Parts: sequence; C-alpha cells; structure tokens
Amino acid sequence: MSSTAPTPLPGSERSCWSLPEDWTFLNPGSFGLRLREVQTARTELLTRWEAQPVDFIERESLALYQSSLERTASFLRADVDGFGFVSNATEAIDAVLASHPPRGGSILLGDQVYGAVAAASKWVTRTGGAAGVQTVRVPLPAMSAADIVAAWKDALDAGGVGLAIVDHITSGTALVQPVAEITAACRERGVPVLIDGAHAPGMLDLDINAIGADWYAGNLHKWVGAPAGAGFLWTAPQHRDTTRPLALSHEANEGYAQAFLWQGTRDYTPWLVAPTAIEAIERRWGWTRLQAWQHEMAFWAGGEVSSALGTCVADGTGGALTAAMISVKLPGEYQRRYSDRFVFRDLLARDHRVEVAIDDSVGDWWLRMSFGPWARAEDVARLLEVLAATA
Repeated sequence: MSSTAPTPLPGSERSCWSLPEDWTFLNPGSFGLRLREVQTARTELLTRWEAQPVDFIERESLALYQSSLERTASFLRADVDGFGFVSNATEAIDAVLASHPPRGGSILLGDQVYGAVAAASKWVTRTGGAAGVQTVRVPLPAMSAADIVAAWKDALDAGGVGLAIVDHITSGTALVQPVAEITAACRERGVPVLIDGAHAPGMLDLDINAIGADWYAGNLHKWVGAPAGAGFLWTAPQHRDTTRPLALSHEANEGYAQAFLWQGTRDYTPWLVAPTAIEAIERRWGWTRLQAWQHEMAFWAGGEVSSALGTCVADGTGGALTAAMISVKLPGEYQRRYSDRFVFRDLLARDHRVEVAIDDSVGDWWLRMSFGPWARAEDVARLLEVLAATA
C-alpha cells in the first residue's frame, strides 16, 4: 500500500456484527449491517409479537412507535410532525409520486439516479402522471459542487419541469451533492423538490429541516444500522394534507401522522429498533467520530485503488464530495471481458469472497467501496489483489 490507512476505531472488531471472517465486505452501502445488540433488540420484539399479536400490534407497538418517531426525527433534525416511517426510500419516493404526480410537467432526474427511481419516474410518465422525464448531465469525475448546481440550474431553466428528484448521495458514484443549493434553485423557479436521501442518514450529519425541500426520503438500514425495512418520508407542512403512504388504511383520512402510523399489518419492528441503532453508535464511537473516520477511510481507499488501476475517483474535488463511500472508475478491460457488471460483481463474491458494488454510470463501470467500522487496510489490499487476478 502506498500510504497509511486511518487507524481502526477501538471496539470495531468483526465480532460486533455477524460478519464471517472470510468475507472482504466493502458494501454496507447496499443493505447495511446490524450490530449484534440491534439484532437482539429486534428479535426480542418479534418474540413479543408472536406471543400475543393483537396486544403487540394494537397496543404495545403503538406506544413504542411514537417514542421511536421522536428519537429518529430528532437525530435527523426533522420536524416530527412531518416525519413518517415506511419500509425504504424507494417506497417513500413512490408515495410522493402517487400523491403528487406532476401532471403536465416533467420529472427532472440526475443522470446518476438510482435505477428504481428512474423506473418509477418512467412508469408515472407512461400512465399519464407526468409529461416526461428530463435528465441533468453531471460530468464525471465531478470537479466541484458549483458545477453540479450549475448543471441543475441549466436543466431547470430549460423549462417544463413539474418535479425535481435529487440524490443527496448518488448511489453508484457516491457523490455527496449540494442538495440545499439545488433545492434553493428549484424553489426560485417554482419547482417542488424531492430529495432521495437513501444513503445520507447516518453517513452525514444531517439537518433535514435546513435543506428546505418539499419532501425528503431516507433509509435507516444502510448507515444508521437499523434493520432492513426501516425507512422514512419527511414532508414539508404545505404538503402534509395531500401526501399519503402507499398503503392506505383505516387512518388515511385522519391526517399525515395518523396515516403513516397505521399502514395495515406491516412489520413495525425495524422502525421500533431505530433508536437502539442510533444509540449504539453514539455509545461506541459517537456519530461525529465515526463519520470522520469513514470519510478518511473512503478517501484513502479511493486513492489507493485508483492509483493501482491507473484511473480516477468519481469525486474529482479532492474529497469534498466524499463521505463513507467512494467510487473508482474501472479500466475498460473489465467491460470487454465480462458481459455484464453484475456478472463481474458476482464473480468477485462467489470466487473470491469480496463484496463491492459495480455501477455503469455514463457508459463506464465504477467500483463503489463503502466502509463500515469493521473495514481495515487489509480489505483494500485484498480487493486490489483480486482485481489484478480478474482483469
């Protein structure tokens, strides 16, 4: 290795999670990883559920729900009256599209948008809910936050936009976008904005209220470390009377908070365990310390891998757009040798026990590494060894 990696955080041994020793796991950005105490807390709730489902669902979980809602909203600095739990950010975005299709206007997306969001936007267009889908072109590598804002302004000024959906952190290329500035540009032009914050909660010191968006969709299972099935939708006051979850149940007409509280026979336990996950990180390392370490680890690893491959990272600013993930451009031989990015990704996992993400943004393949506290310099060295063997 050509430089010194950040010192591991104390108390970050693999035994804190259920991660097997033989995996090089550099992809918590997909589905996260739960600390053992979080797994235990959820198991205990599920046991109580199965012991007496009516008592748990209709009485106990409702009491726990409100405290979980308040703790999670406070952690994310979001007005609790606009905060509702859903299963994930994709569901939250779909709820907004169902409640507020931009009829007569187009949906504006970044060209590095998450695939499920692009698919949902096309579906809304096909079914008459939007006039079309427009795309913001952001060059890779991204050289400045100002360039990203300028690209969004140019696309907005072209006209016809009824709704902007903006990634807080691009999924495949791992860029932390200047969402407050993009949101301000949208509002100046009268365009409502939905932030896709799938990766931001826990990875960033998030202040949802300060961003000024109309809606903010997020996940708690990726970087907060809550169980899968823990997501949320925050809605600004002017839209709370007209925004509803996809599952409309008994309380659909009783206001925003009540509609999201009762969504049928869902598994509420991921939502109820979210405060356990928040407090576990705070107790072990503190969120500020963990986030700083993850940024250092990602920036260091990006330099190591891009240097070894002779390519570049997606963040061309020197780390200003990097948090706990970083994406490195893969040389062309990987695309020529492997028929599909998923074929290559799955080969790394199946034959070498190395887990990373591979994206195909703007015609190139980008290898995304994401870093939980268990990550070590040896994991990056192993990845480089495998990449050399599979080129």
